[in-house]
Amino acid sequence: MSFESRNPATGDLIATYPKHDAAGVEARLSRVWDGWKHWSQTSLAQRRSFLIRLAELLEERADQYGRLITAEMGKPLAEAIGEVKKAASGARHFAEAAETYLQPQPIAGTPARIIHEPLGPIFGIMPWNLPFWQVLRFFIPSALVGNTVLVKHAETVQGSAEALEALVQDAGGPNGLYVNLAIGRERAAAVIADPRIRAVTVTGSVAAGRAVAAEAGRHGKKVVLELGGSDPFIVFDDADLAKAVQFGIVSRFSNNAQSCIAAKRFLVAKPLLEAFTTAFTEQAKALPMGDPSEGSVKLGPLARSDLRDNVDRQVKEAVKAGGRVLTGGEPSPGPGYFYPPTVLVDLPPEAPIALEEFFGPVAMIFSFETEEEAVELANRTEFGLGAAIWSRDLDRANRVASQIEAGAVFINDFVRSDPRAPFGGTKGSGFGRELGALGALELANAKLIWQGG
Repeated sequence: MSFESRNPATGDLIATYPKHDAAGVEARLSRVWDGWKHWSQTSLAQRRSFLIRLAELLEERADQYGRLITAEMGKPLAEAIGEVKKAASGARHFAEAAETYLQPQPIAGTPARIIHEPLGPIFGIMPWNLPFWQVLRFFIPSALVGNTVLVKHAETVQGSAEALEALVQDAGGPNGLYVNLAIGRERAAAVIADPRIRAVTVTGSVAAGRAVAAEAGRHGKKVVLELGGSDPFIVFDDADLAKAVQFGIVSRFSNNAQSCIAAKRFLVAKPLLEAFTTAFTEQAKALPMGDPSEGSVKLGPLARSDLRDNVDRQVKEAVKAGGRVLTGGEPSPGPGYFYPPTVLVDLPPEAPIALEEFFGPVAMIFSFETEEEAVELANRTEFGLGAAIWSRDLDRANRVASQIEAGAVFINDFVRSDPRAPFGGTKGSGFGRELGALGALELANAKLIWQGG
């Protein structure tokens, strides 16, 4: 049995990768366990040096890795190279901030302090949409604190999976620091149950994340869940219209519109509704779509044929529910898994597509009259990952931000991750944090040391 990697721009087979059998799984569990016993004893200075070398290699190989990402999941090449460079900046940030993040924390008024120690091998279940950044943003702080990782990458990006394991080795990581595990989802439960695995981190669908959390809970293991979202993009009547449209287009359609933190529901104050809708639709329609390896292309294909089919189903159901298509709305003809930029209006807020997550180049525009209505619409879904608020009245923007149920709210900007800031959600979007100081300590053991006289 094997996994297939296909070029989503053509549907052509790139390569096949054998799945690991039971003996292969056991060998890799042993490697990550033995690696932890060594890596956990290294000094912070050694780990920082490793991360700096990791950053250097990512920068040197950005074009090479970017082309691999584009071939396997269809991201425009410039964005794919940018993904690799972002991972390099993440490695540099954690190397530079290591002592600040991991310094012992005294407890005022007591002879006690908290130190942060590694948990052990971490099992990471990773998605295809950010095949380098998503994996490295959990690996980098995990390695810094002294953990090792066993990674089940997505089935369709096994070229990236193997490249990441080789990258860590080339950067001087010891055997067992990063171990690639090529298995199907049906075998993940046995890995979670293995006593050598100390914690699990998952990025994926709500159903997958909850299944993993249930399994981890049965074995008393910590789990971090990043389960996607249906992010609102709220535009008040005093917003900078041109900038809101520009940033809204970037937020919705970057990464081929396959991002958990992409703006999906545009909530626009009625006085700006017509102008925003017209400008947004014109800019969406004008996005160059095609071969993602060409520099002028801004929108490539969806990563798999079933993903395109699902987006098409969701749009058709939206039309049946009362939605109106202003542009797009049908799969593109020809080879590859292309779906054009699509804008939906006149949807009832309770339409399924407005409540569920979707991965594809579809923007939904709704209107609101009051601040309270905007908050109610924003919080209506089960998700709580990110949100954007656009207003020149910063008092109002911050007041609304405090009422939004989300892990992050961006004011006069679009939601994105940054190595310096914690990333994660609430409600159906999961729990736990990656990146920043919180992410550095999320997969560490906070040990109390009480020193009596």
